[in-house]
Parts: sequence; C-alpha cells; structure tokens
Amino acid sequence: MEHFNKTLDQQNLHLTRQETGILQINVGFLCNQHCRHCHLDAGPDRKLENMDRKTAEAVADFAKRSGFDTIDITGGAPELNPNLPYLVKSLSPIASKIMLRSNLSVLNREEREALINLMATHRVVIVASFPSLDESQADSQRGDGVFQASIEALRKLNELGYGRDDTNLELNLVANPTGAFLPLSQEQSEKRFREVLEKKWGIRFNHLYSFANVPLGRFREWLTDSGNFDAYMEKLAAAFNPCAIDGVMCRTLVSVSWDGYLYDCDFNLARGIPMGGKKKIHVSEITGRPASGSSIATADHCYTCTAGSGFT
Repeated sequence: MEHFNKTLDQQNLHLTRQETGILQINVGFLCNQHCRHCHLDAGPDRKLENMDRKTAEAVADFAKRSGFDTIDITGGAPELNPNLPYLVKSLSPIASKIMLRSNLSVLNREEREALINLMATHRVVIVASFPSLDESQADSQRGDGVFQASIEALRKLNELGYGRDDTNLELNLVANPTGAFLPLSQEQSEKRFREVLEKKWGIRFNHLYSFANVPLGRFREWLTDSGNFDAYMEKLAAAFNPCAIDGVMCRTLVSVSWDGYLYDCDFNLARGIPMGGKKKIHVSEITGRPASGSSIATADHCYTCTAGSGFT
C-alpha cells in the first residue's frame, strides 16, 4: 500500500482548503455505548474528556465571529454533555443549519424529552447512527439491546415530526459495515433501509449515508487483534477514487475538540494531528475561518474518505 500522500502525488492531486463553511464541534468522548467500530474509543468511562462551559463559550464566540453556515455537533454521545442546550441556543441564530450526530439509544431516556423538544424547536438535523437492519449484527457492533432501543428512538423522532416531508425536521441515517468490509453502494443501501424500516416498524427517514469504518481507535485495535488490519488498509487503498477528493469534508470543514483545539477533521482529532499538521491552535487564538488554500494534514486513514463514493 502506498502512503496516502504518495498516491495524491501520483495522481497529480492536491488536498487544500476551499472556503470553510462547516464547524464541527466534538463535545467529548463520553458515550452510553462502547461500539466496536468507534474511531474515538468513546464510552461510558470517558468522563474526563468532556467540553466544559468555558470552552463551549469560546467555541460559540469563534463561530459567531467566523460566520459558519453549518454547525455539526458530535461526540461521543453529545446528548450527555450538559452544555449541548447552550450550544444549540447560542448557535441557532448564526447558522442556517445545525446538525446533531446521535447514536439514538441515548435518546431513549426520560430525561432526554426536553432535549429532543429543543432540537425540534430549533430545527436541528438529526444524523443518527444505524449500522444494520440485522438486530444481532447491530448489537454485536454496538452492545446488547441497542438495536431495539434505536428502533424506539426512531419511532419517537417520527412521532415528533422528524423524517416527514411536511415538517422540515430532517432525520438522516448513517450505516457502517459490521466488520472489515467496505459498504454497499449508498443508493442500494438507502433503498433497502427505507423499505425494511417502513414495512416492519413504520419508520421513515430522509436520507441514508453509507460510510466505511475508519481504521482508528477501537476499530483499529479490533482490526489488529483479528489479523485484518493490513488487508483492510489494502482494500481502502485499492478503492481510492480520485474524483472523491473534491468532496471530502476536510476541504470545507474545521473540527474543534472538547478542549477547544482545532483539527482538519474528527479523524485527525482522534489521531491527534492538529489543523494543517502544525502546532495546536485554540479557538480563542484564531480570528476567523481557516484560510482558503491552506494545507490539510493527511495520514493513511485518509484512504477511508476517498474509497468508492467517498466520505463527505
């Protein structure tokens, strides 16, 4: 397998920033699940890596002076961070779209009712992890009982209006393979998920995105322990699509970690590679968006975002 940068050079491709219109906020690694494919090693034991109010305020100030079009809030399970309502309320007036990445099962708790209603009030787009239509596969990847908890959460979101064409409350699903495999085509997966979810459970959603698992964190450990790491990396490299470079998320996104430091994407955040591959920069130290044309730090996990139809 060629190093990712060498592959870019061979294809005469350059990975630099375009206009940065998306701010991704990782509010922490605390999660109610312990998923086998997690690139962040998030879980119930990651209580220390959680964004505090001071950092949340600094992130909100950065967003306000930079004027991002889209705010993408992720984790861990971002619903477990007590500062999530503050971020939603503070950022809604300045961004045309706010997205929340949810594992669904965390919403199935009574204390989340007010939070779900807040999301609906501010038209927050829910991007929900739902890796498989097979209960045993999903539970094997994410934990016992998670599949049924996710189904109940989707029903709850549908009842509130999410996933319906007439409400403007967008519900999107994200599906990942359950092993060392590349995903099926997005169009094929969306059609199957739509048919099965509506027929069996009456569940509706707007879009489905099918992504490969990133060989970092807990998934990398599993690949290594199971003897699948080298073969998986070869699959990703062999599926390199030069056309995917134009649409990779790092070209228009900047990611901020739970402690306020900037990265080119959530995967570089997991790897500890700061924005541009240079020194770490805190949100309080930057006056606005990263400059168009600036460099993007890369490593071999970047093959994940350029395999097949890509990871946007």
